[in-house]
Amino acid sequence: MLLENMSYVEVEAYLIEKDIVLVPLGSTEQHSPYGLIGTDFITAEAVAREVGKRLDILVAPTLCYGMSQHHMGFKGTVTLSPETMVSVARDIVVSFLDHGFKRIVFINGHGGNIEPVKTAFSQLKYENRKGIFEIISWFLLPEVQEVERDIFEDKNGYHATPSEVSITKLLRPEAFKTKPSEKKRITRNNVYFPLSREEFKQAYPDGRMESAPWLAKEKYGKLILEEAVRTVAHRVREIMKMKLL
Repeated sequence: MLLENMSYVEVEAYLIEKDIVLVPLGSTEQHSPYGLIGTDFITAEAVAREVGKRLDILVAPTLCYGMSQHHMGFKGTVTLSPETMVSVARDIVVSFLDHGFKRIVFINGHGGNIEPVKTAFSQLKYENRKGIFEIISWFLLPEVQEVERDIFEDKNGYHATPSEVSITKLLRPEAFKTKPSEKKRITRNNVYFPLSREEFKQAYPDGRMESAPWLAKEKYGKLILEEAVRTVAHRVREIMKMKLL
């Protein structure tokens, strides 16, 4: 059930029965030479839309830009400032609240979005806005990480991971015909965060963060995506059952 394909009359009818909407959230940023710049929004959208389909709930259009300033040392990355990201997330939630939605759940594919979105939620509560505001980062779910460890052991890393690259290989196989596949050294860095664009590129010259994206395969993507959808759907069901105060 995609909001972009509905009329306002259909949304009115939906709100008679349900008050929840899923918002896929990602970024437009480098994912090493091995991965797609759209990785984070492609994966978040796939998870959100499948969860929406299984639970028969509304899915908003995907927000493809996020807070990615630390990746700006790599061409093609587009970032919102932390301040803008907070404002965008807040404005999205307020728009849905004004129409009668009471449970707004961001399905997130990028770590840099988490703090700004949570800050937006805190601002909304400071303004005494009622409702349930949640961000679920599919890649941080323990159930998903367990599957990743079973497949990739300690080689998944933290960015441009074989896990997320596997999902995008499953979803957009044609895009990988021009991507490299050779193995490289995995470097373990003990660095502080947050990092500026210069600091990040110095620590991670090819954009990988302790990852081995050359291990990515479509069959792994299918397994990981299914676990992400299953686990997110379970958590969304719990949110749907919560009592509103």
